[in-house]
Amino acid sequence: MLSVQQQLIGRHFWVKRSPEWSAVLDTLALPLFHDDERNLLVEHVDLDRRTIDWSAIHHQAESFSQEARTLLRIAHALYNGGDCQLSELEGLSSAGRSAAILLIAQRYRE
Repeated sequence: MLSVQQQLIGRHFWVKRSPEWSAVLDTLALPLFHDDERNLLVEHVDLDRRTIDWSAIHHQAESFSQEARTLLRIAHALYNGGDCQLSELEGLSSAGRSAAILLIAQRYRE
């Protein structure tokens, strides 16, 4: 059985060589997102063209939990080469903080 991340990546193995893209897909693969939420978000990720419609993702996520929206903001910042605000981690559960730390580590791996 394929993992959620393997399902998201499909034939696009280049994603694993890109820390920015890995951080995004690792975020979408988090169990924090329900399958229906994930499916809505993935519609705005075009792996063939290597583009992400972040405005649409954030708009779509307006009804998601605060924690999910925070992790999406962190992924967006990491994707764009910026750092997340550590103050955002305060509003996360311990599982959410762990996920954010893993995303940050993924983004800055060598």
